[in-house]
Amino acid sequence: MYDYIGAFCEEFAYPSEAKEALLEGYKRLLENKKAGDIYHNYIEMYSEDILMDYNKALVDLENAAELSGVNKYTVALLLLIGLSKHLRKLYKNRGIHYQIYYDSMCDLKWKLFECHRMHNVWGSFVFDWHAGFFRLELFALGRLQFEIIKFKGNYSKNGYSICEGDAVINVHIPSCGPLLHEDCMKSYVQATELFKDSFEKKPIPFVCYSWLLYPSNREILPKNSNIITFMNDFDIIRSSDDEQGSDLWRIFYKDSHKKPEDLPRDTSLQRAYADWLMQGNKVGMGYGIFLFDGENIL
Repeated sequence: MYDYIGAFCEEFAYPSEAKEALLEGYKRLLENKKAGDIYHNYIEMYSEDILMDYNKALVDLENAAELSGVNKYTVALLLLIGLSKHLRKLYKNRGIHYQIYYDSMCDLKWKLFECHRMHNVWGSFVFDWHAGFFRLELFALGRLQFEIIKFKGNYSKNGYSICEGDAVINVHIPSCGPLLHEDCMKSYVQATELFKDSFEKKPIPFVCYSWLLYPSNREILPKNSNIITFMNDFDIIRSSDDEQGSDLWRIFYKDSHKKPEDLPRDTSLQRAYADWLMQGNKVGMGYGIFLFDGENIL
């Protein structure tokens, strides 16, 4: 597994410092037999296609971290990388293209960077989020990530109706660079193809619940913002304020708890949100939907 972890880090272009930290963490994990057994038991379970309880795994991993002295976020990522070895076989057995595997496992790198910016640790602090990838329910297709879920509510447009409980494609947006509209459109096309067997006919509904769809973004950000362009694809049918600012970490990372006047202003997004918060305004979430005919948004 040591060699595989190293090869994985190379394959996905991890920073050398991150690779070294992960390999050192793995060695230290194995130095404690009980911690090593916890780790390898989960690798074995997954390789035998035994459905994992990811919540229980997280508790066990924290125990392994305490026993070995390795940071719990590093241990979490080490397990995910270990599981990726069998996931390759599952993709191949199901005839899913390697590029989809590669894009999906890149999410581990995006979370690696987030963890380092938030906690100064090479690892993952959102272990349970990754479960969908390893259950083959969640897939990255180019810029965006997708899964099939059940729709909550009712929606009609252009003579088409989506009802409570209907299948829809849920969109996730990883923190991996600019949110260019042409990249999003390519991802929608790929998702339509990947999930076509789950929908009897077109158009196919896509939904998203995110701070990126908070209606006040139209006041916070310039009209030519990539976020606004992304929002414009959706009919935003519900929204809510978030008094706690739970997703501000996605903009300000470890500084998100600071007073508005003390927030960093290194990017245009940070400056726009800091100004908005200094005016006493709220942030929040939006839930949107659009219909896609395979080439165009209706």
